[in-house]
Amino acid sequence: MEELEWLRLSLAGAAVPDPGKEWDGSRAYATIDKRVVSLAGIESVLEETEQALHDYVSSLFTGFRPVLRAFWDGNDADAAGHLIELGDRQEHYGRFRKARQCFETALALSLPLPNKRPQIVALRRIARVAQALGELRESVLYYQRSAELARHAGDLRDEVIAGTGVGNVLAMQGKWADSEEWYRKALDRITSLEDESLALPRAQLYNNLAMIKTRQDRLADAEEWFDRALDAWRVIDSPVDLAICHHNRGVLYRKQGLTERAREVFGAALKLSIPPALRTAIVIDFAESCLKDGLLSQAEAWGRDAEEHAIAARSPYTLGNLYLSLGKLAQARGEEDGITFYEKALEIARDKEYLLLEGETLVSYAQLRIELGGREEAQSYLEHACEIFAALGDVGERERAQEILRNLTPTIPTETATA
Repeated sequence: MEELEWLRLSLAGAAVPDPGKEWDGSRAYATIDKRVVSLAGIESVLEETEQALHDYVSSLFTGFRPVLRAFWDGNDADAAGHLIELGDRQEHYGRFRKARQCFETALALSLPLPNKRPQIVALRRIARVAQALGELRESVLYYQRSAELARHAGDLRDEVIAGTGVGNVLAMQGKWADSEEWYRKALDRITSLEDESLALPRAQLYNNLAMIKTRQDRLADAEEWFDRALDAWRVIDSPVDLAICHHNRGVLYRKQGLTERAREVFGAALKLSIPPALRTAIVIDFAESCLKDGLLSQAEAWGRDAEEHAIAARSPYTLGNLYLSLGKLAQARGEEDGITFYEKALEIARDKEYLLLEGETLVSYAQLRIELGGREEAQSYLEHACEIFAALGDVGERERAQEILRNLTPTIPTETATA
């Protein structure tokens, strides 16, 4: 039941690894549904989540009242603004499809208005939710519409934010050159301006360009962009963006083979006040860095620490992405039992319709199946992954999956094919 989704996630947070299996080797591969919770823990969580659901319903009606009042008064601009706020609340609770309903209603209401800002923001919010749901092609289109409308309206800040959004989604698709083009175009629009309101989006673009250069293996250029970003974060108070900068710089150091330095930077990011989902991603990279240096027990410990943060995030997507990463860690250690993690990631991805996560998991799972001799099963996984990436417009991941598939299924000799 949808009303009990928050209860399920909260129960996961209250559950602990089964103490009765503390010395059981299989515990290393236990996923969240193998944890145990006491009756007292259940009753405590029931009380807390019941109150949280009451708070959610109260928040829903509190947010809806001003929508009705503004609409009744004929003030469609205010009504659209309140609908966007209502969608933001839905998004905060992880109800992305309900959030999208609010944003789309706000968009429909704002279309005839001479003031285009409600429309610009509604388009951008729809793009953000589509991105969260893995609907990347659609997300790009909405961000582009928002950027174009903002440009025509002379709203530079909104234009830059939407343009950055396009670059972010293209980066998720592995389209590094296209992503860089959008980032640079947005940065060129504000480079010479001293407007205080543009300082944050400018610094975020430095972060993003550093990340893109790292992905393109242009590491010297990446270092320069990281230096510019860190200079900006010394005067801009944004712990999340600073953590993202440290995280990406750690990835750069890891590419350079400087794994100890990478862990130092990951550690600096983890000292900041950041949400559990971001913390999970950083801890996973910390674990992978340990694995690369042969620190197997530390890698496993950090992987389990990541699970605690993922559970605290109360986000099915974060949990699914975590289990994908734990599967990769187990596979890199040569441990077949890591298959459990891939199965759990697939279960979450399919249940919640996270297509991008499903495709990424299928590719990694297929590689493990190949190692275990299951070529036919691996081929099926890869073919399905290619279909998903094609539907999402994710060129980079599709090409990667196709390359693995080509190596798996060598070309049949011509004379055999025509016989």
